[in-house]
Amino acid sequence: MNWRIQSGFAGILAALGLLVIFNPVTIVGLAGSIIPWLLTGAGGIYILSIFLRSRRRPLTMILPAIIGSLLLYFGLSMKLGSSGPTSLAFLFALLLFGSGSAKLLMAYTVKRSKYLPFILGSGILTMVMALVVLTSWSSVSPTLLGVILGLELLADAVILVSLALRDRDGEEVMEEAGLDPAAEAAKPAAPVPAPPPTV
Repeated sequence: MNWRIQSGFAGILAALGLLVIFNPVTIVGLAGSIIPWLLTGAGGIYILSIFLRSRRRPLTMILPAIIGSLLLYFGLSMKLGSSGPTSLAFLFALLLFGSGSAKLLMAYTVKRSKYLPFILGSGILTMVMALVVLTSWSSVSPTLLGVILGLELLADAVILVSLALRDRDGEEVMEEAGLDPAAEAAKPAAPVPAPPPTV
């Protein structure tokens, strides 16, 4: 059941990401009130999802905790402080860089997972967006900033649903037993024995 709740959280993040992508100027124009709550809420979802995992290995707990803590920190920093468009873009670039680094490290720790392409793709997308914002943070447009925020929320949703599905499939249990989850998933299912003939 917990993996379904985690997937539900991922769905919430994805919905928020789509909302921001389709209304980027409006969302960024309300940066002082909406974006801090989006970041804080996303960070809270990350942290809460950790406690819903059926198994809690240190590495697969610490990395989502890092991403969640970064989101919470920047969300609360923006809420308690004052951020203009320029400082908002710079803070966002730092957030993306930290989040992307944690995702790529997470991909390395689950390199035998069949969900590796999704985790790795999310990390690469976040790092590319971090470089885009970091190289032009002083002149980035509100529209681009809003689209990048929406894409980051979608990338976070992909990470959360990947972790939820890993939980559902028992991949961490396989890894602890020295098995390759991707290879195990590729094995054909055992045939169901035919019922004994009735007399």
